[in-house]
Amino acid sequence: MNPPAPRENPSIHVEPRFRVVNGRRLFSIEWVPASGARGTVVYLPPLAEEMNRCRTLVAETARALAADGWRCIVTDLHATGESDGDSDAADWAVWLDDTARLLEQLPADAGPTVLWGLRTGALLAAEVAAAVPAHVSRLLLWQPVTDGSLYLNQYLRVRIASQMVHAGDKETTELLRRRLMAGDALEVAGYPLPGRLAQALDSRKLSALADRISQPVAWVEVVSQEGGAPSPSSRKLIDAWPTPIEVQTVSCPVIWQVHDRERAPQLVQATRQLLGLVDA
Repeated sequence: MNPPAPRENPSIHVEPRFRVVNGRRLFSIEWVPASGARGTVVYLPPLAEEMNRCRTLVAETARALAADGWRCIVTDLHATGESDGDSDAADWAVWLDDTARLLEQLPADAGPTVLWGLRTGALLAAEVAAAVPAHVSRLLLWQPVTDGSLYLNQYLRVRIASQMVHAGDKETTELLRRRLMAGDALEVAGYPLPGRLAQALDSRKLSALADRISQPVAWVEVVSQEGGAPSPSSRKLIDAWPTPIEVQTVSCPVIWQVHDRERAPQLVQATRQLLGLVDA
């Protein structure tokens, strides 16, 4: 049984706000330690329903990190969540530029900045770190999507699977890909997938960024059994990375996949360990 959710800590205050970045209003919630911060953690979410399923866990993690002295900024990307922009305006290039600018806007006393990304957010975080290395001190990757093309195929299968209960012509991954590469927008599980976003994902690989990332990298991966190893594809990339990657594996619910509300305190604890805040 999961432990009860933590109570609010009076030494932390929470600040919902809109940040204006590149002329766009981005909604953020910030967990701020009352006694001053040792640094800043900026979170980048995954796509679509994965973002919503992880909100509670992300908030719990941000609260725990703030209790340890980190200022945590959780921002909805443009055209997602509560930020400005219709959902069909989602654009990888805009997200990349907005995140870089947000980091540049942090005050001089923000301290070292950890860029924390989950799933596709981790892939985005890595690209941002490569683009503006002076503004990212460390990368924290939760279950990173390592190959955007493979992820896109898996995502499109969600739409194809939904057709099993509907009559009519059946779609294929190849057909859907052709439409997206032509610039069409598709709906997948109730969320629009613009062609330009699909095209950007299709061309992204974490391995292609490795030589451009000079910051230390911390990697958290969910495994089926306690003490298990990362997946073979993750292990291959971790071993080939130019500098050592600090890895933690945890056995817990795969929050971004489950429909029911779950907690994963193991992920929170692993993150605190990777940031050097608690003992392993």
